[in-house]
Amino acid sequence: MTHEAAENGQKSEDSVTENGTERSNVTPISPRAARELEVREGRVRAEEIFRTAEYEGEALRMGQVLRRVREALALQLTDIAKETRIRENFLMGIERMEVQTIAPGYLKAYLLTYARYLGLPEQEVVQRYTRECGGLDEVKTAAPVPKIGQIQKKATKWPLIVAGAALLAAVIAAGVTAMVMMNNAPEEPLSEAPVAVSGARDSLFEDARAETSAPVELPLEIVAVRQGWLEVRGADGTIFLSRTLAEGETYYPRLNAGWTVSTRNGGDFQWRVGDVVVGTLGPDGAQVFSVSVDEQLPLAAELLAAPTVAATEEAEPATP
Repeated sequence: MTHEAAENGQKSEDSVTENGTERSNVTPISPRAARELEVREGRVRAEEIFRTAEYEGEALRMGQVLRRVREALALQLTDIAKETRIRENFLMGIERMEVQTIAPGYLKAYLLTYARYLGLPEQEVVQRYTRECGGLDEVKTAAPVPKIGQIQKKATKWPLIVAGAALLAAVIAAGVTAMVMMNNAPEEPLSEAPVAVSGARDSLFEDARAETSAPVELPLEIVAVRQGWLEVRGADGTIFLSRTLAEGETYYPRLNAGWTVSTRNGGDFQWRVGDVVVGTLGPDGAQVFSVSVDEQLPLAAELLAAPTVAATEEAEPATP
């Protein structure tokens, strides 16, 4: 038997087990190598989530991005809290964007530390979180957008002060001039001729003005025309609602209190006063952040007043 045949015969014997079944010569991967491969794949998924701000087709806000990145890296909040010395409930609040319990002055530092731990661009995380959170003064000023042509603060204050003083002086001078002219104007003689006044029409517009000037009494509501997520925040950032509403579900926000609403799809919700549709929360298919509740009141009052005026005018008999 040649050397080559002997070698082939040896290989054949090595590839067969004692009971005659074929044995694989593939070397199994070590646990360490498997772990390293899992970490690399998790990092790729995390970078994709951060870059697109999406997960399984769902658009994410910055707090949700941080959570999905953490999960892609197979990290637990408990372990992160121990290593970063940030309380676990604070980390959970940051992911949920419910940061009103965090002491003033600490939020930005926590965001920077958390982003650094996850291997994300720290300043970009703070800026995106700033734009989307809303309601908190600290978040609004955490990553200000630089102004074009901005100069030193000392150089910008004086022109504003001088301009404000000049404007105030002009307003005062105009007021004094008007008062003098009114006092010096000759009194007009009272007319003895009768003047026809339409009391019905005057009272009609008086009622319309009264409705428009007091929109706080309007029962403004937010109605889900289809299932969608809605978040409602107070002026100080307090979250009063943050969940998915079912189709037909209604929420009544507080009026004239500086409240704002956000949603992932503006077409999922409508502003309504009873059966009157004031408008949608935003464009259909577009995300909406921090829309003012109070800004909808004048529009709602105008829509309610217009049909009333038209109906009264039609009912008024013609004067011969």
